[in-house]
Amino acid sequence: MMKTNGKASKALALCLALLMAIGLFGTTAFALGQNDTGNITVSGVENGVAVSAYRLMDVKINANGQPQEPVYTWVSAIAGWVRTNYSTYIGKEETDNSVQIAFSTAEADAIAVFYDALAAAIKDGSIPGFPAAATENAANGGATLSNLAMGNYLILIENGYRVYRPSAVNLVPEWKDGSWQMTAPAAVAVKSSEPTISKTVKADEEGEGKGKDNASIGDTVTFEIVADVPRFPANALAKNYAISDKLPDGLKLTDDSIEVFGVNGQDETPLTAGAGNAYTQGNQRPNNGGESSFTLTFVYAQISGYEKIRVEYTAMLTGDAVLGGNGNVNNAYLDYSNNPYVSADWKEKTDSATVYTYGLDISKVDKEDGTTPLAGAEFELYASLDNATGETGKISFVKEGDGVYRVATQDDAEADKTPTLVVGEGDTVKGKLTIRGLDEGTWYLKETKAPGGYNLLASPVEVEIVDADDDGELDGKVKNAAEGATGEAVALVTLMVENDNGFQLPTTGGIGTILFTAVGVVLMGAAVVLVIVALKKKRAED
Repeated sequence: MMKTNGKASKALALCLALLMAIGLFGTTAFALGQNDTGNITVSGVENGVAVSAYRLMDVKINANGQPQEPVYTWVSAIAGWVRTNYSTYIGKEETDNSVQIAFSTAEADAIAVFYDALAAAIKDGSIPGFPAAATENAANGGATLSNLAMGNYLILIENGYRVYRPSAVNLVPEWKDGSWQMTAPAAVAVKSSEPTISKTVKADEEGEGKGKDNASIGDTVTFEIVADVPRFPANALAKNYAISDKLPDGLKLTDDSIEVFGVNGQDETPLTAGAGNAYTQGNQRPNNGGESSFTLTFVYAQISGYEKIRVEYTAMLTGDAVLGGNGNVNNAYLDYSNNPYVSADWKEKTDSATVYTYGLDISKVDKEDGTTPLAGAEFELYASLDNATGETGKISFVKEGDGVYRVATQDDAEADKTPTLVVGEGDTVKGKLTIRGLDEGTWYLKETKAPGGYNLLASPVEVEIVDADDDGELDGKVKNAAEGATGEAVALVTLMVENDNGFQLPTTGGIGTILFTAVGVVLMGAAVVLVIVALKKKRAED
């Protein structure tokens, strides 16, 4: 056997020690450590919302990079809250913060309630001094929270239009290639509900009117508002929900016409206003939203079982109604808590329905030249030809100026109403008649008095108002087609009504021809007399 000297033995021992050290270093360098971190990716969120992760549990890893029982323990900041409110989820001893099997085997609904209650406690300050481990603003529909310690995390999302439920995710290693490793990020797709609101003109009992948002001044219009009921978490601190409506000057709310229903599918349940009931009614939008025609503030506990809320009411188109342009815009608002754990946070959704009304722009002219304006004519307007010929059902008007009239409403004084439309007489409006506030359809303009020296029209003039696109602008040849015309100009049917002048029949020749004919007849008579006299004289001589 070969012998080695002392120095060689020491050198060999040193090399072995180095190799072992290197080996151990290599093993521990790539083994899982207690301080290893990972990422959490959150998807299914709106851009710009704040995504926060709150670390609820520690993960226990031993020196060899292996998970060790008890794997999960509640972090000290929330252990007291868990022990007070959910004692079966934590060790019995004050020093034992381990997560118990009762938590891991609980039903999904129970766990959801737990996370919901915990979220409320964190946000209302019941668990003081417990900041988020990380917060990021979402982009491209998601967010990534990086460099987080292993554990169980509560994900809260704030400042969006949707109402987000608390979510939980475990950031833990996976067994891969013979070792525990932090590889792929923990992913969570959050659940949310985004309420919407829609405002329409409701169809009448015959099914007409849906999508035809037009009317005559004085007509009563039925409006419908439908809004989703958001899904607030059970322990949410803020469950605010209100529906408001703001009518323009051209629409007046009908007293006691508001009806409210809770909706599930095709089933509707009438809801009652007043203290202790489903909602209260006022005239102020919440969260400093300003005055409204009406605001319905709901008690969420009374409506949480419904999918939607439907509101129906009527309003009258008034004399202040706008012709053409943007029409008479009626806005509905849904105000609700977008962050269920911060009562001061609100979001607003809105929709509108626009009611259009139209009119006639009439020019009264001489038929012979087609341009001379004629004053002194008077008309009546009817909605049906039978009425026009039978002289019943006349439309009443209120005079707004020389030759300018609008349809009367029930609110106008009887003394101000008249069925007679007098054509303008002033220099600038001579022969002009403007009628404001008519619905789509066919109208019959009956002349009841002709201009002085002219003939009365034999039959009513039929006028059709058509707005096929429901945009407040009339269609077809009756539209005022002046280039660049806007506002009232494109909501008025322009027509010319002509009158004949006096008693006129077709004739030929003139006074000279008549005179010459008469003279000729006289001369011919005289010639006949002379011939007879001559014949008698000749007979006498013979």
